[in-house]
Parts: sequence; structure tokens; C-alpha cells
Amino acid sequence: MSIHACSVAFRHSSPTAAGLAAYTRQHGFDGIEIWAPHAREMADDWDALPERPDVAMLSGYLPLGTSGFDLVEAQGLVDLTSRWQAPKLRLFAGQMGWDQASAVDRAAIIRDLRLVAGMAQDQGLQIAIETHPGTLADSLTATCDLMQMLDHPAIGLNFDVLHVWEGGTDPVAALDRLAPYLCHVHLKNVTTRDRLTVFAPGNVHDADGDRTGMCRLFDGVLDYDRILPALPQRLDMSLEWFGPDPAQVMAGDLAVIRQTANRKAA
Repeated sequence: MSIHACSVAFRHSSPTAAGLAAYTRQHGFDGIEIWAPHAREMADDWDALPERPDVAMLSGYLPLGTSGFDLVEAQGLVDLTSRWQAPKLRLFAGQMGWDQASAVDRAAIIRDLRLVAGMAQDQGLQIAIETHPGTLADSLTATCDLMQMLDHPAIGLNFDVLHVWEGGTDPVAALDRLAPYLCHVHLKNVTTRDRLTVFAPGNVHDADGDRTGMCRLFDGVLDYDRILPALPQRLDMSLEWFGPDPAQVMAGDLAVIRQTANRKAA
């Protein structure tokens, strides 16, 4: 099981390339997932480091299916992913839920995803579509339909455990149907279902946003003692944290994951 830190956790501070690399090594992470704004800001400094942790994925954004989608911007994001030597680029499947999107909307998002996937394939990269509310991958059924419609060798799924549950499906039960597409996993938790709104993008990226309900991985409503062993151990996984004290919280959750795995192995 490869567990990575997410640099997005430090979005409201001023991390450096050297600092992120040191944090990743010192706390025993297998690597890091780099947030696109950090990737752009730190690329030169990261290249200059004498030792660099593995970068499991670059988490980016593109206005797929809209008039704002630009092939040059998309190519630039793919090139940035390659520069960071990340094998995967995380994207969201549009900016509207499956049931809210018209057939025309869906076709436009799928068209743009396939265009970006072609760019990624040319560089030996993979697009990881995140299971997420407000996108075409907002439920198990929608995600399966989307992947079947895309049918592209360079497109897989970033299985966000919390958001799969938010979409109405037990994450463990969803694994069988989504197994052929899985390429990455996001790990996070919440205290109760009625606090899921704290993960809305407009809230998590607001420095003054509400953090009530965000909690450590093993302290929330999702039972990770049951979920973690069910996840395919070959997959890269990232601890995604949006609350306070990111360095302490991610390192603490990693320690519990390692301790639990070692106890079960023994």
C-alpha cells in the first residue's frame, strides 16, 4: 500500500519545494500528490532538488465541456504533469452532475476528456477522473456509464472513498464494479453525513471557510478499518486533508495506517 501526502493540504500556507520534499521523507510517505498551482509555482525549485520524492499524481483543473476549454491550456497541464514525472493527471468530469447535465453537455465533456486523454497518452500518462459530486462521476451508476462511454485506454478513476459514499454507495461494494478503472484512491473522512458540504470546492479553497466536520481518517463516519483492507493494495493512495494543522494530521493518519497494517500482518 503506497500512501502519499497531498500538497493541497498546504494551500493556505507558503510551502516550498524543499519543505514538501523534506516533509514527505521525514514522515515516511511513499511520495506526494502535487496540486497544480503548487506544481506551477515550484517546478524550477523542485527540479533543482538533489533528492526528490516520487510524485504519484498531479491534481489539476480544466473547464471541460465549456466554451472556456482551451487546447493550449490542456496541453500545458499535461506537459506540467510530465515535467513533474507524475504518471497521472487528476481531473474532474465537468462542472455539473450527471442528472443536471443534458445529453449535449455530457457529449461536450466526454469529447474534451478524450482530447486531453489523447495528449496524455502521447506522453505515457493517464487521466484520473475523480468520483465527485457536481460532476459526471457523482454516483456509482453515473461513473460506470461515463467510463463505458469514454472507453479510452488512458483514462482511469481516482476513487474518492468519501465521495463514493456521498453518492449513495458503500465504497467497499462499489469496488467490484469500478475495479477495471481504478488507478488512484483519495482517503478522507467526515464526522456526519450532514457535514459533507464542508468539502464543496468553494469552501475548502476559502481560507476562512468552515472546517466543522472534517476529521482524522479513523475518527469519522466511514469505517476505514474495514475499507482500507478492501482497497486494491497495488493502487497509489493519497491522504487528502483540508482542515487545520495539515502536517500533523496527515503524518498522524499515516502512522495509524502503518500501525494497523503491521498489526494485521503480524
